Amino acid sequence: MAAEVFFHPLQTPAGQEFLPVDLRSPLAGLVARLGLAGAAGHHAPWGLKVQLGARGLPPAVDPAWARAVADAVAGPGAAAADRVTFCCDTLSITTAGLDAPDTHLGLAKVQGYTQGGHGLPYLVADGADQGPPLLVDEVGQEEIAGLTLAPVLSRAAGLCVLAPVRPHPHAGFQGALFHLGVGLADRAGKIMLHSDIRPKVDTPLCAGCGSCLAVCLFDAIAINGGRAHIDHLKCTGCGECMNVCFMAGISAEEAAGVPRFQAKVAAAAAAAARAVAAGRTGRAGYFNFLVRLDRHAGGARTRARQRLGDVGVLASRDPVALDMATWDLIVAATGGPLVDWSGFGQEPGLLLERAEQLGLGRRAYRLVAS
Repeated sequence: MAAEVFFHPLQTPAGQEFLPVDLRSPLAGLVARLGLAGAAGHHAPWGLKVQLGARGLPPAVDPAWARAVADAVAGPGAAAADRVTFCCDTLSITTAGLDAPDTHLGLAKVQGYTQGGHGLPYLVADGADQGPPLLVDEVGQEEIAGLTLAPVLSRAAGLCVLAPVRPHPHAGFQGALFHLGVGLADRAGKIMLHSDIRPKVDTPLCAGCGSCLAVCLFDAIAINGGRAHIDHLKCTGCGECMNVCFMAGISAEEAAGVPRFQAKVAAAAAAAARAVAAGRTGRAGYFNFLVRLDRHAGGARTRARQRLGDVGVLASRDPVALDMATWDLIVAATGGPLVDWSGFGQEPGLLLERAEQLGLGRRAYRLVAS
């Protein structure tokens, strides 16, 4: 049976691509379509998995959007949504300022994620103050044996994943499954998930510009003889160097690494979903934002990526169907394969297939436009 994916389309007029986007009313409507209106009023607290974005750019998920989802999930009977809902994200292995709790919380404040106004309580989901990490130790999860997830998952009675869709070198794009699997692993878990990826430099394409060196948080890149060199003893395989290389001169060294990465992300997503659900139904909703695509597309200024503008917001109770619909919408908008927009040759087919095998959802969907 096909899963329902609800879609609120956006059409940004030419010349207005950088104006604020108000999604509060559409998001409240999408929460209702998912049957989650008032859900947190009965079982609290609910967590909203968000993404702050890099310093100097608008928030990847606007706090006003998060507040609209929180208010709708809390329901009209709640005196204040911030009493039953919190926003969270985990420490990063790719973005400076999000890789340590203090700087992470400082950026959350800069981006508007503080109590008062549109803000909600904000937690570093894998911060030391949240308790010990959750160890994944389940039958059928051998590919992620030893993976650790953010401890905040054990506190949440329900979860909404607010996923800003962006290009990704190992998965094609970051959608609901990526934000559920990678985004809710703790920092050590993220490094474990990426451990099979070994970036290599295509020397003739390397301009020696140092862009990759500047973004590597692990001091794994050096410029020698006018060319980049990667120390694989330090490299975590996060792929940020691939994202910023304007010559597209860095790629995965070994083809099997990417399929293993996608399989592990699917398994991690299934484990994270189970950690929240704990055998209960109706405790999760997923939102993919095809919004601000050209303002947060990583290396989009330099890679030959096709611009899409603001496409819209998709929502579903099924993260697999949601990501499948997102992929199809991007392809339809570009009139070509995913690489025309992402700039990377990888597609998320194996990720979706493995997630379906693990019972996280179905790739078959029915798109319902609002």
